[in-house]
Amino acid sequence: MGNVVSGVQLRRRRLPAVEEHLTRPRRLVRELPDLDAGRLRRLIRSGDLAPCFDPAEDAGGGLTEECPICFFFYPSLNTSKCCGKGICTECFLQLMPSKTSKVVHCPFCKTKAYAIEYQGAQMTIGKKIKQEGEPNVNETKLRVHSISQITDEIIRP
Repeated sequence: MGNVVSGVQLRRRRLPAVEEHLTRPRRLVRELPDLDAGRLRRLIRSGDLAPCFDPAEDAGGGLTEECPICFFFYPSLNTSKCCGKGICTECFLQLMPSKTSKVVHCPFCKTKAYAIEYQGAQMTIGKKIKQEGEPNVNETKLRVHSISQITDEIIRP
């Protein structure tokens, strides 16, 4: 568990230093009047929120994860706690409520009290391995389903 502040679970760990320009959002679609730049910088530097990476329009040069909201590619993304979907920091900031609005629902699964965590770039490798294994699992499920259908046809006169 732990403390959750504005949808970000706080945890302490040692991470490589984040460059200053990666602690400031540059692609916000709308003005965020109550954005606390100092707090945002602390969350990014502590590893609780993904840095504001420079986006790319295609997957290349190590940019392997696509934000499903803005469709840009990044080295790593924040992860939705409820459904595990990735989201870039700038899209997350635009989804979070202002001081006067209500609770935000997950943009992917609609769970109440949307929260994210940043697991870092090392998790990207784990996701890639998992994705590579998924087609094999799906193929196996299809094969088993096909075999059961054939068996049903053979058994039924």
